[in-house]
Amino acid sequence: MEDRGTTRHLFVYGTLRRGAPMHGLLSEGLRFVSSARARGRLYDMGAYPAFVDAADDASLVLGELFEFTEDPERLLEVLDRYEGESFERIVCAVAANDGRELRAFLYCFRGDPSRGRPITSGDYLASLARVGVTARAGRGSPRD
Repeated sequence: MEDRGTTRHLFVYGTLRRGAPMHGLLSEGLRFVSSARARGRLYDMGAYPAFVDAADDASLVLGELFEFTEDPERLLEVLDRYEGESFERIVCAVAANDGRELRAFLYCFRGDPSRGRPITSGDYLASLARVGVTARAGRGSPRD
């Protein structure tokens, strides 16, 4: 895992995925590339999922990879507000479904994941579907 940095890609794994309630935040300035995986662990924190770095083990989080089609700064500011203080934007390696490994921004949980439920499949939306829950709205709308 790397800290801040730069890249032309964004990896999303929860409420920002296509079909999830907050995906509309990604409606401009990005194009879908493919489904993808990042090394990490995922926890269901109730209203949202939490990605935790696990670069040293084989756990994978499933999500979607997007490419910025315009200057990412405005959108990243919106996403930073949406994610809030509990998450940090980092850059890490992500494997696209076609086998390419790319660097992508993703939001890593800063808190204690032990208060959440581990999502062993690594797939937040599939874990909700298994228990008959539709994707939750997350932490709320950005404060513009």
